[in-house]
Amino acid sequence: MNSKLCVTIWATIAFFVPCYVTANTVIDFENPLPGDLVATSYLQSTIIPASARVTDQYLNDGLMIDGAALVALPSAAAPSGINALAGIDDNGRIDYDTPVTFSFFAPGNDKVMGTTDFFGYSADLFGSSANIITISAYDFDGSLVGQASYTETGDFTAPLTISGVGQFHRVTVDQTLFNTSSGGIALDLVQFGDISIAAVPELQTYTMLLAGLGLLGFMLHRKKQNI
Repeated sequence: MNSKLCVTIWATIAFFVPCYVTANTVIDFENPLPGDLVATSYLQSTIIPASARVTDQYLNDGLMIDGAALVALPSAAAPSGINALAGIDDNGRIDYDTPVTFSFFAPGNDKVMGTTDFFGYSADLFGSSANIITISAYDFDGSLVGQASYTETGDFTAPLTISGVGQFHRVTVDQTLFNTSSGGIALDLVQFGDISIAAVPELQTYTMLLAGLGLLGFMLHRKKQNI
């Protein structure tokens, strides 16, 4: 899907408005996997191979992921089938107590930031660990837009979501891990709403400059005619 910058020009003045890319995307992390991803063991403290690190493999959907590994869960644990996401600690090991970050961009272009107003995911299907899950949404400048918290009880039947807080560019999913061996800790079926593409500042400045030069040229031309 290609993103486009919407530009409306009227009376030599350029107005920049966001473009809206219809996404309503759900990512299940199942085969076929993009970017040669290969799932690794789900066990806490597993050393993560480079092939299991999830970064820009889902950029074509408008999503960048940071601090996550693709893991193969035990049978019947992943809502989508087999695979899900787990956090990565500073030593490159599986750590379900480490936040996972999701950022939104123009599909296929990590130079153009985007926002959405809805994010959600499905927790794995095992355990009643009482882990506290906090989903935080942030603006372009890193300011907090809103938060939603959940306590893992082992009976999540709907996605854990954040919405109704306005547009946001980045989301973190953080877990206060009381129990590393029982459920609600892997992330699956990541989903998000339409992506709104932000105007590119450099292009906006350039177009406004051209508009200003055009207006200046018109005024000089009129002045010359009046002499």
